[in-house]
Amino acid sequence: MNAQTKSSQERLSPLEFRKLIISEVAKALGEAVISAIEFEGPEIAVYVKNPKYIIENENKVKELAKKLRKRVVVRSDPKVRKSKEYTIKFILEHAPEDAGVDPSLMFFDEVLGEVRVLADKPGKLMGKGRKFATLVLAETGWRLVAQRRPPPPLPVEDVLTVFAHPVAQAPERKKALREIGERIFRETITNTRYIRVIGLGSFGEVGRSAILVDTGESRVLLDAGVAPESLGPQAFPYLDAPEFRVDELDAVVISHAHLDHVGILPLLFKYGFRGPVYMTLPTRDIAYILLKDYIDLAKREGVEPPYTLKEINTMLTRIITVPYGVVTDVAPNIKLTFYNAGHILGSAVVHLHIGQGLHNILYTGDIKYYRRKNDRALRLLPPAHDKFQRVETLILESTYGATEQPPRDKAEEDLIRLANEVYKRKGKLLIPVLAVGRAQDILAVLVNAIEKKSLPEDIPIYVDGMVRKITSIYTAYPELLSRPIAEAILKEGKNPFVAENVIWVNDSSKRMEVIESNEPCIILSTSGMMQGGPVIEYFKYLAEDPKNALVFVSYQAPGTLGRRILEGEREIEIAEDSKLRILKVKMEVVGIDGFSGHASRSELLFYLKNLEPKPRTIILNHGEPNALASLALSIKNRWESLGFQSAPNVIVPENLESIRLYPRTFKLHMI
Repeated sequence: MNAQTKSSQERLSPLEFRKLIISEVAKALGEAVISAIEFEGPEIAVYVKNPKYIIENENKVKELAKKLRKRVVVRSDPKVRKSKEYTIKFILEHAPEDAGVDPSLMFFDEVLGEVRVLADKPGKLMGKGRKFATLVLAETGWRLVAQRRPPPPLPVEDVLTVFAHPVAQAPERKKALREIGERIFRETITNTRYIRVIGLGSFGEVGRSAILVDTGESRVLLDAGVAPESLGPQAFPYLDAPEFRVDELDAVVISHAHLDHVGILPLLFKYGFRGPVYMTLPTRDIAYILLKDYIDLAKREGVEPPYTLKEINTMLTRIITVPYGVVTDVAPNIKLTFYNAGHILGSAVVHLHIGQGLHNILYTGDIKYYRRKNDRALRLLPPAHDKFQRVETLILESTYGATEQPPRDKAEEDLIRLANEVYKRKGKLLIPVLAVGRAQDILAVLVNAIEKKSLPEDIPIYVDGMVRKITSIYTAYPELLSRPIAEAILKEGKNPFVAENVIWVNDSSKRMEVIESNEPCIILSTSGMMQGGPVIEYFKYLAEDPKNALVFVSYQAPGTLGRRILEGEREIEIAEDSKLRILKVKMEVVGIDGFSGHASRSELLFYLKNLEPKPRTIILNHGEPNALASLALSIKNRWESLGFQSAPNVIVPENLESIRLYPRTFKLHMI
């Protein structure tokens, strides 16, 4: 009997449910020598003493998972796994010679029963049809997981840190997963009597994304970000709202790793949250780097950090990574599925299935959408996913809801043209970049231009700030990049971020060499909105020379230094040696639209047109008021041409408003 088909009158207690699960598992996997069945996070983990069974019965496990409508994973019993020393020796002796395996880059996750290996050629290591991975599992009891090693000169240390963390925290992580399993598979109390969405941040503004989904039975927080223009408490979401209580929170779901979506997450653990956090693997890796840097940035600015490394490490033990397209339980009545959002590496459109088909929410986070056909631009990521089984409510980002952007290929041409002009006048081109996403986009465009001789072959490209660390994460997940880029990396060994011209700057002395040099060059540096980071040092020395140029290639939030300069401010107060001085901006200032990782106005409407099925309700967020109003009006006036059978409810709420999605009401705010 399938537990999911039982009526509300036949609801099972947790104990009864587990007995039913054990019975179903024993029936389906009768030939396995089962030593334990555990509820670990959203997974039903079945431990067996015969590892070869795992290899020979993958289809049975898939059928069982489909029947139970739960994630089922079969692992070898820890007692039958071979020693780590034996397993390392076995891999080294039997791995393909050209796979590029280093024993210092192997990590054993005892909780998941995995040996994780960073290799030069992970596909080669796994073998055709996962042949070598199968051999390792059969011989050692450890499941082989291979990941690409960042190529020199990109650093491997940050990838290693996140890889190694589960090893050091195995007991704590095991305990956390079982606690989370208890919460997910608990007895329901009220079923789903209502569904509400409360904006704790990002409603009527860009930044500090935090949206509470309340079903009465469970509460899930979508994102936990900070505002980009400040480091103090005023940048935090409304965590003091009466509807939000950390001790009542079932789970947090993170759409992607930008700080305005993840920056306050460790603070929840400081307040006592010990539930699960769901995100993709790249989001976990990038978030770890950015959150540590956020602490350092606060200290440099003389602000008390809102959390410490202790909270970040506690958070890591409770992160559950979910691949695109995999359905996962996050609460007794909520299932989660991630889909590609096209914004940055690992970014996800979040689909929540609430109740037994009661209501489905699609939260875009931040998305990028474009027409694949005849697209001549250099794209690092595919466009956002737009096909789903059910969507009743869409929460749609609206950053550029009132703004059109030039075609991406034109933006690339404009950047290359400007770089050539600055080079000819022997100046320096300074490009403030977001460490995640925009930096990799621009770097790939510049490297490609040099290869095609659209830029001088001898022009140096200096890259400063966290870009180097984040780019190493990008190279570790080539399979998630756009097909042309992925194939270039996987089949040709050609990396879009590495070239002789690209010089990585990682200390102040090298920075001063770049500044004081008479050679023309291009400088990519964080932060993208000029709110700190090494870009400020470059700006202080380059701003008063008209030969130089400052080009903005990303969104500049209100109140940021970047926004002020872009809007025409030419006398800037700069702190120097504990004093303030007025910096006169004489360098050329240019804004080039078209590189944004956010969908433009027309792309947002195009996304709605292609979105299947069409939602009944659209909630607009993550936009300034004029952008939200403009997009809402466009949807109202064009709903038929966008493919809707009837006019959708379009809601533009403010922070702290509660929107009831179920039971459906006619009192929704119509635009």
